[in-house]
Amino acid sequence: MVDKEGRTFAAEWLLRLSKEEDLFFNPRSGEGNLKNIMERFLPGSTLHSIHSLADRPETHRYDFAFQAAHQDIFFNVYVNSIETWLDVSESRPGLGGSAIYAAVATFSYNRGLTFVGDPDGLSDLALRRRLDNMLCSAIKYGTTDHLAPHPEQITGSDRLGVPPLKWVKGHTLDNIQRMIETVIASLEYAVPEIANAHYDFIAKTFCDSEGGQLLEPVFGSWSNHLARSGKASAGITTFKRCILFRSLVCQESGARPVLLEQVLRNSRQFVTDGDLFGIFY
Repeated sequence: MVDKEGRTFAAEWLLRLSKEEDLFFNPRSGEGNLKNIMERFLPGSTLHSIHSLADRPETHRYDFAFQAAHQDIFFNVYVNSIETWLDVSESRPGLGGSAIYAAVATFSYNRGLTFVGDPDGLSDLALRRRLDNMLCSAIKYGTTDHLAPHPEQITGSDRLGVPPLKWVKGHTLDNIQRMIETVIASLEYAVPEIANAHYDFIAKTFCDSEGGQLLEPVFGSWSNHLARSGKASAGITTFKRCILFRSLVCQESGARPVLLEQVLRNSRQFVTDGDLFGIFY
């Protein structure tokens, strides 16, 4: 999707932008206590119990619950001396899932652990959702060292239009760039209209194919259509991120140094005046 010389341009641009705290809906935290992190990222969440697994005594299961939309949601976080993973099988989209992922990723980063995929497997929805959350955390903390893809992310899914994710431990820029390209291909498969939209880096706004401003009702219609199709789920910020990613990946080589300089000098303007406020988890 990009030439060899500029293969990590999108990752580099986003990492420069990431110094702006307001880019993230769930801000950074230096807290190392899982309960405290979860209460901050997901107000109203409650830690009910901690258990050591019978077959893996070195691993502890943290049982959390919170109420969303008048519904009790339960989820489990597993922690050992090396890894953390998450079971959110009872959490539907829009019910705090992104905050849960962000909290566990933050905990993993702060404690020097690796956030891995659920060993019991990923649902179709989680195959897409986990990649989005991994990418947001990698950009937030400037590294992929606290993250690892699930084997199903490595193999991908032709049926779902999710390409295989190539991953090399310790290669942050390459890993972020590959996640970006995988997110684009995956969401374009589900919502082809995204290919006709772009982010205007001069006007600092999202635009349609004719250059007009892309309004939120359009994003909403895409989201509703996708939900009815049953193929995937995505909200307004998911579409905005993907369009931004695609616009960065598609930049011609001559424009890249200018855009890197622009974001270095005026990163704040992109967030406050450029419709990018809080679009990352």
